[in-house]
Amino acid sequence: MSKVISSSLLFWMVSIWIASNLFSQAVYIGFNGTPYSGIEMIQSLGSWYYVVVVFEILAWIFVGIHLSLKVIRNLQVKATPQTAS
Repeated sequence: MSKVISSSLLFWMVSIWIASNLFSQAVYIGFNGTPYSGIEMIQSLGSWYYVVVVFEILAWIFVGIHLSLKVIRNLQVKATPQTAS
């Protein structure tokens, strides 16, 4: 199987996701003076909450597998003896 997502792209996707979460929290605090409540957000989603949770869990599993495979490959490369030619 070919490489679907490069590590650099994955890094930027996660970085943008985290930054957008921080930015949205900052904007909400700017308008309302307090951070938004995770409990209220969950309650407002109703039954869609489960779909969102499953999607997020799958996304984090993908990130974990991707990073684990990268670490394993790097360890295997370092463990193989290099022949001098």
